[in-house]
Amino acid sequence: MRTILAATDFSTRSDRALRRAVLLARQIGAEIVLVHVVDEDRPARLVAAERREAELVLAELAATTTGCDGVRCRWMLRGGDPFAGVLEAAELVEADLVLVGPPRRQLLAGVFTGTTAERVIRRSRRSVLVANGVPAAPYRRILFATDLSEGSRAAAAVPSRLGLDRGTTLLAVHAFETPASTLLLRTPVAAVDRDRYVAERRREAGAALARFLAELGLSRIRRLVVRVDGTVAEALLAAARKLRADLLLVATRGRVGLEKILLGSVAEAILRQAEIDVLAVPPEPPPGSHGTDASGAAG
Repeated sequence: MRTILAATDFSTRSDRALRRAVLLARQIGAEIVLVHVVDEDRPARLVAAERREAELVLAELAATTTGCDGVRCRWMLRGGDPFAGVLEAAELVEADLVLVGPPRRQLLAGVFTGTTAERVIRRSRRSVLVANGVPAAPYRRILFATDLSEGSRAAAAVPSRLGLDRGTTLLAVHAFETPASTLLLRTPVAAVDRDRYVAERRREAGAALARFLAELGLSRIRRLVVRVDGTVAEALLAAARKLRADLLLVATRGRVGLEKILLGSVAEAILRQAEIDVLAVPPEPPPGSHGTDASGAAG
């Protein structure tokens, strides 16, 4: 049986993670492990009191999930930094998927860097799902955002590995840039020449995406290439809205270049701005590697 680790801090945001976990568990046939992390950098009596309260809440949540939702659920309590505790729990239960609620939205800049969700995603060697949307139904349309890199190849296999390929439609999108178009606007060339350049770039991007998907055995899925007219993240999120996707699949590491999907760049912007759920897939560890520990050091 697959295992979904759902992190909770008992906030309304993490309630979304639990509700999505229930829907996913039914969809893919999984058990849920709830984890809460207690900050131990406080007086011992306060830590002990919080641990007792957290145990009661976790036990109640697990019992309700099992009894009312019909999904097998157990819980665990960890101590320390929230992101480190979640990562440790993911390793202990050998989670197939880590599920977190949406990060707090900052009013001025929508800050994502430094949040628990960002730190979990940055250091996790397991796929992490951020439950941004209101979980009302199982996923129906998964949009695979690809930069045609090796990281994207690994991400493409995740829906099938998790069992999300049953009852869902997989779509693919690739964002292409037109670096010369800005230069052409500053030169006395005809508009038709600029349009021809953009059209050629679109054909090249479409052909490259088709070859990439064919190599993955996904040549039959619907695909879309979108021109970047702003940022790559904005183009991909616009495509998700256009295609009515309810889950956006991204690799957290991509190729170096203008179209990279790299945490701290495009992936971070997507995670900061997305209103739908995002499934972030880390790169596969090199042969012989044990991945990354909770501190980010090589294991």
